Amino acid sequence: MMNFKPGWAMTLLFLVMLPLLIALGSWQLDRAEQKRRLENAYLAKLTELPLRVTPQALSQPFQALRLAGRYRPEFFLLDNQVNDGNVGYWVYQVFNDEQQGRLLLNRGFITSQGRATLPVIDTPLGDISLTATVWPDTGLIPVWGDEAWNPGWPKVIQRADIQRMAELADAWPTELRLEPGQPGVLVAAPFATRLSADKHNGYAATWFGLAVVLTLGYCYIGMTQQRSRSSAT
Repeated sequence: MMNFKPGWAMTLLFLVMLPLLIALGSWQLDRAEQKRRLENAYLAKLTELPLRVTPQALSQPFQALRLAGRYRPEFFLLDNQVNDGNVGYWVYQVFNDEQQGRLLLNRGFITSQGRATLPVIDTPLGDISLTATVWPDTGLIPVWGDEAWNPGWPKVIQRADIQRMAELADAWPTELRLEPGQPGVLVAAPFATRLSADKHNGYAATWFGLAVVLTLGYCYIGMTQQRSRSSAT
């Protein structure tokens, strides 16, 4: 009867990597389910009329809100972004609503003219009225430490950390997305297309597939090494 002896090094690698791959696959499945719930919430909100801004309304994902006030000069440029094949920035600007104070508006996408020069962004002046939609926080990929942001304005950033952005701008920690046709909108940020669960299902399949390959490789090496020892003796 053939014994299974893959060796301690391969066993250690297997014991470390298999739970990690399974955990990553399960995380992606959880993300896919979250996206499905958000997509359902988005579809349910499509038929609702915009509301005036209140703290309760700001906590409702995909709620359309009526704003009245004016743009502030503080804004963030989310760097290294691609939209419809163009490289550029997502623009987040502070809007001072006359009832609820400072809010973070995602004005949309602007194409980069080169790394050496920041884009020129035209901003409507004076008091205006517009409609924006509450965008839920879909989470960020974990990283080590906080990114260093430049002290002045505008701030060029690599991650849309809404909580941190709101703290620096003294604004509500909620992203509001402008729709096409609204005052100050650039290339409007997409809505439902960003909520597809397909990408996360694909990632989950990749991680689980690697777990299967690892298991098969572990079994193969264990049997092959045993055959090699038997032949040598």
